[in-house]
Amino acid sequence: MKMTNHIIYLQETYQMEECPQCRGAGQLEYDVPKPHAGGFNEGYIDTEWGDCELCEGRGEVIKPCPACGEDMSLWDTMHGIVCQACQEEEA
Repeated sequence: MKMTNHIIYLQETYQMEECPQCRGAGQLEYDVPKPHAGGFNEGYIDTEWGDCELCEGRGEVIKPCPACGEDMSLWDTMHGIVCQACQEEEA
């Protein structure tokens, strides 16, 4: 029973890798346009820090299969460098 639970865990848990957009920081600096107001003739571009939109501030994303782009589980990475579907296709 323990082995079955472990296999299910490996199949349902995704392999994670560092977010390519924020490089694992989870935060990015975004441009925020500020329109002109009152006596000013021109607006300006300000910057603010916020959560990375790709990883939603976690700093990591699910690793995609290099062959098809599907999400890779821990089970997949234990049995090869591509997902299980691609492994079965190659066989």
